[in-house]
Amino acid sequence: MKITWVVGLLLLQLCFSPPAMGQSKISTDLTDDEVDLLYGLFKDVDSFGLISLALVGDAERIGLGEDKLTNYLDGKFAKYFCNIRYEDLSLNPAKLAAAIVQRDRKLGIITFRVWVIGDDFPLAYHVRCDAGSFENPSIWSEEVLGHGSKRTVPTAIKEILNELMQQFAEVFLKVKGEKCTR
Repeated sequence: MKITWVVGLLLLQLCFSPPAMGQSKISTDLTDDEVDLLYGLFKDVDSFGLISLALVGDAERIGLGEDKLTNYLDGKFAKYFCNIRYEDLSLNPAKLAAAIVQRDRKLGIITFRVWVIGDDFPLAYHVRCDAGSFENPSIWSEEVLGHGSKRTVPTAIKEILNELMQQFAEVFLKVKGEKCTR
């Protein structure tokens, strides 16, 4: 039964997905007007309050860890969003609850879901990133399907997480009319 799912995911990838390493630049090839129309809600976002990652399926069995990958993403945020403030609200449950209840549109969130099926070759994986605000958590979304072995998939997933964060940063900064300067 498991092999049926893996084969099904691989076929879906071949038919409907961008290249396995997420090298599609669909969202960053848009004109300024298109970016404004699709992602203009980001103009209200002043800072970010949550970067979260969830592992699903066999991800932990192949050596992936939520805490380690979340810390990796925090570092990538600092690199690509160098002028944008990030305060991790998961460390302050009262502030996090307030942002959720108030549906704060000025506070951004970035969520990742990494789903892995299998524990050796062939492994199939799906990585999804949603970014938005507490009012609208999915203003921007991108996802990647891929496959590989237990040896190659963790590195591939890390590279995809990096690329998704970079792609989102490009869109966000373009909407805000800002450049990342150090």
